Amino acid sequence: VRLERLLEEVSDLRAENEALRGARDALEASQARRGGEDKAAAWLARTERESLERRIAHLGSQLDEARLSNQRLHEAHLRLEAEVRERRAAVDDAQHALASEQAAAEARSADAVRELERL
Repeated sequence: VRLERLLEEVSDLRAENEALRGARDALEASQARRGGEDKAAAWLARTERESLERRIAHLGSQLDEARLSNQRLHEAHLRLEAEVRERRAAVDDAQHALASEQAAAEARSADAVRELERL
């Protein structure tokens, strides 16, 4: 009887041991899957980060090019403004000279008319 009880207990312990081994194997498999998932997630995150870093570098390059282009346009605008100011000054000078010449011509014409009237 005692031997049968011991055999039953051993059998129960073996069954419990097998159940625990199955649970341990399932846990190890779950951890392995989780480790693989973590590695895959880390790889994806690293790949995405590298992609974003390349995109940042590309956008930075485009920004630098745009700044240089904007600077060249600004310099060209300043040169054109200076040229327009020079031309306006030349036009103003020409208009002033023309007005002076007209006034002088009118004065000479008036002098000539007076001279003719005296004769």
